[in-house]
Amino acid sequence: MSKDISFGRARPNVLVRYGRVNLTDKVLLAKQLSLELRSGLTLTDALAVSVDSSQGKLKSILQNVLHAVESGQTFSGALGAYPKIFSGLFINTVFVGESSGTLADNLENIAKELEKERELASKVKGAMIYPIVVLIITFILGLALSFLVLPKIVPLFQGLKVTLPFSTRALIYFSNLMDNYGWQIFVGLIILIIFLLWFLRQKFIHPVTHWLLARLPIIGPATRALNLARFTRSLGSLLKSGQNAVESLATSERSLNNYYYRLAIKRVVSRVSGGGKLSEALAEFPKLFPVMLTRMIRVSEESGKFEETLFYLSDFYELELNKITKNLSTIIEPAMLLLIGLVVAGLALAIITPIYEITGNIKR
Repeated sequence: MSKDISFGRARPNVLVRYGRVNLTDKVLLAKQLSLELRSGLTLTDALAVSVDSSQGKLKSILQNVLHAVESGQTFSGALGAYPKIFSGLFINTVFVGESSGTLADNLENIAKELEKERELASKVKGAMIYPIVVLIITFILGLALSFLVLPKIVPLFQGLKVTLPFSTRALIYFSNLMDNYGWQIFVGLIILIIFLLWFLRQKFIHPVTHWLLARLPIIGPATRALNLARFTRSLGSLLKSGQNAVESLATSERSLNNYYYRLAIKRVVSRVSGGGKLSEALAEFPKLFPVMLTRMIRVSEESGKFEETLFYLSDFYELELNKITKNLSTIIEPAMLLLIGLVVAGLALAIITPIYEITGNIKR
């Protein structure tokens, strides 16, 4: 098999619609195609059935893929026209299946691996839902307080001829600021958030952001577990499909989302393509690949149970990631509640303190 797999681009016969193709859609597609091919359908007939049963953007893409296959292009080549939809793992596994005559088996393997990836992504997203929801609710309550409540309370304090405590003076200053420039501040915050989200997605900033994320107390271990789980699972799956080690490593590198892991795997590919062992190449990056992983891979290289070991490692790091995300939720929940409690206590102190002083002066 050649080291460089190049895929031709399909000539689309229909306009690809706007929308997105999620992991669940791709899992169902791979399962359906595998089942149809096993039942005796040809690839074009199986694709035609998948076109009829799909919708949205995926339907348009599959129509283009079907047209390309009917025109004589390979299935993997047609899929290669959509690298943002179908990952290197998907395309390369299909390519190997076409070359070896095991396309139905390889599509079933793709479905299993994509299902694992979907579960992995779901765990990470699930851990972040609670803090995001709390932050959004806090932001909305803060806006309501700034625009509806404070403008009615602050004038009462401004009319008092007493020395106000610092907390009350700070509250008055914040209220006046929001009264005069509230909408400008609100629009500015929205623009700033959008800009930050765009900026952090740019590739040139990844060396900085990924370095910081890898060193945060809880985010760092989660980042390592996520990348190691993806790397070992995609590598094991590609090797199981029949692809050679160098091509499998190069494809697995594209499945990683951390800049430093991708850079390390590129160097590992160079070492392995030159005749080096994978375990020795990975051992050069001890901060990214733990000793346990490199030792187990070294033993599997000698025993011949390479794919089995990789799948075992992927399960191990997925369990580790699951523990980390649970711990993250456990830590974030009281931290968010404490933050909200401090804000409420500060507001209560700013409002109650001057009232208490006035009532004390009246009694005297």
